[in-house]
Amino acid sequence: MIDTGKSAASSKSAGYSPDVALAWLNFCDDRENRAANDQLAVQLDMIFKERLPDNHYDGILIGREEEVRQEAYLLAASKYLAGNPELIAATAARNHLGIESQIRRSVGGSIKSAAQTLKKRIKRHWQLHSYGENIDGYPQAVCTHPACHTSLWDLPYSAQRQMVFAALRAAIRKKLLHARNARILIDMINEGLTQSEIARRLGISRAAIHQRLEPVRKYVKDHIETQEFPRS
Repeated sequence: MIDTGKSAASSKSAGYSPDVALAWLNFCDDRENRAANDQLAVQLDMIFKERLPDNHYDGILIGREEEVRQEAYLLAASKYLAGNPELIAATAARNHLGIESQIRRSVGGSIKSAAQTLKKRIKRHWQLHSYGENIDGYPQAVCTHPACHTSLWDLPYSAQRQMVFAALRAAIRKKLLHARNARILIDMINEGLTQSEIARRLGISRAAIHQRLEPVRKYVKDHIETQEFPRS
């Protein structure tokens, strides 16, 4: 007998809907089903935008909501959802209210973690680039508009990073990459870690890290590096 936790009427009055729980269960029942993956991705996107809407931040993160959502999505897929024991238990019991509650909890945790990481990265960037000099005296410090570049690697680093992360997120959603492997590359880029350092952190060999990164590197090479940006 399926335990939904509460009736549909009480669920609606509590502000819950069965959509995300049903999408999660369909995904867990058949992880290779493209329709189930797409359905869950849509529901998760809605929750991420609900928990972190545009124009939410001020201060150091102002205007960075989409960037935080992208990184939080990767973090949730690789850690906060799969590693949530309460979600695992609710899934086993097919408890719809418990599933949705834990998914929302995991989304909130991933957003908080991603925002903190981005804050630290921005502060490090400011520390490294606070020269106190007149920029007019440095003609080489001119940023070219993206439309004038012909490949991804001609773009500024921040633009490269954002596009790579967005592409990795899409690859995870479409089951083209394993979230755990993509997350390794994300952490290496964000924190400037080497393969040896990330291997020590995860408690595995450097060879294992290399093996996990191989499909991610191939995806970046095949699906991102080949993109061109027309001059206009």
